[in-house]
Amino acid sequence: MSIPEFIGSLKSLTYLDLSNMNFVGQVPPQLGNLTKLAYLDIHKDFFYAYACAFLSDVSWLASLHSLQHLDMSGVNLSAAVGWVHALNKLPNLRALYLSNCGLNSSIPSLRHHNLTVLEKLDLSRNPFNSPAAPNWYWDVTSLKVLDIESCELSGAFPDELGNLTMLEDLDMGWNNIEGMIPATLKNLCRLQVVYLAENNIGGDVTDLIERLPNCSWNSLQELILFETNITGTTLKLLLNLTALSTIFLHRNHLSGSVPMEIGTLKNLTELHIGNNNFSGVISETHFSGLWNLKSIDLSYTYLQVKVDSDWEPPFNLDRAFLSSCHLDLQIPNWLRWPKSISYLEMSDAGLIGRIPDWFWTTFSNAWLLDLSYNQISGELPLSLEFMAVEEIFLQSNRLVGSIPQLPRSIELLDISENSISRHLPTNFGAPDLQVAVLFSNCLTGFIPYSICQSPHLRVLDLSNNLLIGGLPDCRKKELKQMNPYSNNSSRVNSANSYRLKIHTLRLNNNSLSGGFPLFLKQC
Repeated sequence: MSIPEFIGSLKSLTYLDLSNMNFVGQVPPQLGNLTKLAYLDIHKDFFYAYACAFLSDVSWLASLHSLQHLDMSGVNLSAAVGWVHALNKLPNLRALYLSNCGLNSSIPSLRHHNLTVLEKLDLSRNPFNSPAAPNWYWDVTSLKVLDIESCELSGAFPDELGNLTMLEDLDMGWNNIEGMIPATLKNLCRLQVVYLAENNIGGDVTDLIERLPNCSWNSLQELILFETNITGTTLKLLLNLTALSTIFLHRNHLSGSVPMEIGTLKNLTELHIGNNNFSGVISETHFSGLWNLKSIDLSYTYLQVKVDSDWEPPFNLDRAFLSSCHLDLQIPNWLRWPKSISYLEMSDAGLIGRIPDWFWTTFSNAWLLDLSYNQISGELPLSLEFMAVEEIFLQSNRLVGSIPQLPRSIELLDISENSISRHLPTNFGAPDLQVAVLFSNCLTGFIPYSICQSPHLRVLDLSNNLLIGGLPDCRKKELKQMNPYSNNSSRVNSANSYRLKIHTLRLNNNSLSGGFPLFLKQC
């Protein structure tokens, strides 16, 4: 339904929050009668914007003289004309959120600029498809937070950035901006967050850091520069940014070694430098002072992680990305100490030998485990039911034995290209299983009827095994069910009438027989 028009008659309202209520249709202009309103929120979250309200005439907004907080994110404003001028008539506005509104035009400047106390401006995810400058918001010198991420902005970083001397949080990521950040950024002494990822900055990382304001080196907390095409052979200048908690430099063209002194950045919680050309050794010294580290990405580099077998890390990791690192052949013993890892990637890390018993209990609450493309041998445990994992990747190893009893939580299982043998389980015990990739093993026996009881299964790959017999018939069954409100029993269609959602099915290179699979009728 639409936002009820009668709300516009509640003229004493100072606070109105109608966010995430799935309203559709036009936002009623009667809201313009709420002249005492200081807070108005009708936003809809980006991930739930399958249906949204719209607004073409924004002139009534100018009546809300007392408004300090306005959030219309997710409301369709693509037909709104003069939206900047309407908002410019709100002199008390401190926070403005218009993310994902379909705005496709702006204006270069405001002749009479009234937004003198505006501190937070979010215009992210709007298809402006225009140069980053000139634009009206570069003159709003009171801004502390500016988010223009994913706005299809192009050209160079504007020199007008230097006007925003109060700015603490700058997000211009996911645009098409090219070239080095301007020297005028030196004026931004309060800067705490710099998010410029997915732009074509280029140039040397040392030059980039030197262009950050020296006066903010002790306050800068987040530096997000992944996939910005930057180069360089040293990260030593980063050590001057003593307050850093987040470093995202992955997917660039950086090389050289990682300085040992990085362990002096005691506030660091996220260190992501993967997908670069770094080389050399990472040792205990690098980690010595990183007590707060929660997430580390060293994947797809030439780094070798070398620590003593009895080393206990000072941090408690949540996420570890170590794919294609050199990990001394065995699953690192130090990983048994962090008790909260939810995401572990160690693909193509040269691991050999058996998976230690502690691994499954240590990571029982992880939601993703990836040990694929190694040379791990031995058998899997008989049961993994005690785990809460959702995705397991064990493909391209040397595992033998049988498929274990799976966690009820699992959604994706890939153990293809191993030497798993014996029969398929009669019941996977995984009601939410969506992807089962088991090709190129030594599985024998029949395909079990339990696949008929997997309503969420999308992908099933059992190709290149030793399976025999026909496929199960998943047609409707009728069962006698007793009606508790009647003395008579009646025959009804059972809930066993499964609607399968498989969209990828591979059974080639087995020894199957029998008729054409009838269960495909249900897919």
